[in-house]
Amino acid sequence: MTAAKRVLVLGGTNFDIIVQAEKFPEEHEKVRGNECAALPGGSAANTALGLARQGCEVRLVSAVGDDALGRLCLDDLRAGGVDTGLIRVDNVMRTSLAIVMSSGTGKRMMTFPGADRDLAFRAVTEGDMHTVDHVHVVGEPTPALSRVVGLARRCGRSVSLEWNGRDMSPLAQGSGLNLMNADEAGRLPHASSGDATATARWYARQLAGDVILTLGADGALWAAASGAVVHEPTTAVEPVDRTGGGDAFNAGVIAGRLFGETPSECLRRGLDAALHVITKIGAHP
Repeated sequence: MTAAKRVLVLGGTNFDIIVQAEKFPEEHEKVRGNECAALPGGSAANTALGLARQGCEVRLVSAVGDDALGRLCLDDLRAGGVDTGLIRVDNVMRTSLAIVMSSGTGKRMMTFPGADRDLAFRAVTEGDMHTVDHVHVVGEPTPALSRVVGLARRCGRSVSLEWNGRDMSPLAQGSGLNLMNADEAGRLPHASSGDATATARWYARQLAGDVILTLGADGALWAAASGAVVHEPTTAVEPVDRTGGGDAFNAGVIAGRLFGETPSECLRRGLDAALHVITKIGAHP
């Protein structure tokens, strides 16, 4: 039997309050919500749980407050098979919070920062790198996060980056996988207006790494550093809540890559994982 792939995930853990409604309210308008959920979340935490479901051994480097919400997040991660030994528990700052308004076809989000995860990133050692095969990063390209990415590369570990609306170029040179959605890619400094494929190919070439774009109802594409592009369609569904869909997709793609699958197979794995999430409220399938 092949040994499980070991992944170190770095990024945010927060508690989500998600409200699902048919439409977003206008100024001074009151809209009645269809459903409301309060549950653990955060892109890095969601991806860590997704990787565990994909059969990987996962350690999460993050931070929560020493409060009830932080304990709920830790319990949820442990129940999902994620090693929480590198998560910092802050006895001063609260657990980060996100409020999400979801209409099924779109979402709006407000985030409230909490426990300082850079302090957790600074505690990662070379010894930690020798216990994993791959490092996945979600977050601002801070010096603390840059240090960990550099450490991963020096130790010969593959790296993936979730761009999440940010320009992650400072960390991305030579990174194996750069994950983003088409809307985010369209706002990058060197985006080709209205042409997601051209944008992905440009960044893949400049970064000497692969760029993976989700395209909503059009599926996803993989632009390799070589210039090759693979497109994979998705199954048409009526989305309920898109929260965590991208995180589940990323987990599927990363796991597929670690298991030696082709780009098309990786995209299919990621799209299938996302479908399980977006057809219900909340990030957990």
